[in-house]
Amino acid sequence: MCPPKYDGTMHPEEWIQQVETFCLCNNIEISTAILYKKLIHPAIKIPSIVNIITKDEILSALKAHASFTIFKESCKRKLLALKQIPEKDGGDTVAFLSKFQSLCYNTEINDIEEIKNIIYKIMISNEFFKSEFSKRSKKISSMEELLTLFGEIIEDEANLIKSGSCIALKHAATGKYLSSVSNLNYKTGSYSQAVFAGETFPGPNTLWIITFSSQSSKKYPYTNFAFYDDKIYLNHKMTSRTLICSGHYISPLYSHTEVGCNIGRHIGYSTAWKLKRHASSTNNNCTCVKSQDRIILQNDDFNKVLRSHELEFDLNNEKFQEVFGHDKRVGGNDEWIIELIS
Repeated sequence: MCPPKYDGTMHPEEWIQQVETFCLCNNIEISTAILYKKLIHPAIKIPSIVNIITKDEILSALKAHASFTIFKESCKRKLLALKQIPEKDGGDTVAFLSKFQSLCYNTEINDIEEIKNIIYKIMISNEFFKSEFSKRSKKISSMEELLTLFGEIIEDEANLIKSGSCIALKHAATGKYLSSVSNLNYKTGSYSQAVFAGETFPGPNTLWIITFSSQSSKKYPYTNFAFYDDKIYLNHKMTSRTLICSGHYISPLYSHTEVGCNIGRHIGYSTAWKLKRHASSTNNNCTCVKSQDRIILQNDDFNKVLRSHELEFDLNNEKFQEVFGHDKRVGGNDEWIIELIS
């Protein structure tokens, strides 16, 4: 195995480090700059190289050579051409950040504000990233903090609830998921498909497809994401029926407002719900709704808040935990945890 030669295709500091590592592993002592000079490719002409006697002088001479300027300019072009591909599309965030940091080093860009601008340019087509990065990078003062923030925003984006997302809604107080079952209908009220808080793990009966109208989030450029105060629709995946709130019918217990599932919009029913942030939510930095956020769902037409409790109603000789709408004071039983399934 031979020691690495310098041919202008790497940073001189990295090359010197590789030479030192080679010598250390092979018990070779470097007492003068002779070894370094012998390892420089003859095409790289260093003026007065015979007078260079220290490692630092070698380093300075290589950095002053035209080849190093060309190397840095090439690395900067590569830096600006970097593309961040989401991991769901086969990308690798760790590899991307490693490449980004390496290219910043090779171009000798150390000013953190310049590095921020480069990150912004690289992510120019990602509206969510740009918006969050602009808000959250103001106090960043080091590369380490910048890389951490980048990872946090990418993680946030991966957990965002989008139009068309498949989700589950867990009742925070009881741990049971908002559910519905085909051909299980109320025996009172509207006789629509029953809704209840059922399974303790996400399953086929607990899955909902979230959508929203084209008018939602119109004040934001990235309208595919769900924002707080957006108007949304929840369609039960297994039965293709929409979560509704009744304007005329009462729930099975205690004369609350009935919540069920039906096909399409009918007179006296409301299908739209507003996403509200629950007071206990830890999502304080992001205006979008993320997986594991704690939310409140308020019916758009009747202003009824979706609630469940431990009380159960009988249906077909089985007991089901009631889900209903109310317009009383919001409390712990109105808290739902939204989970992104796919």
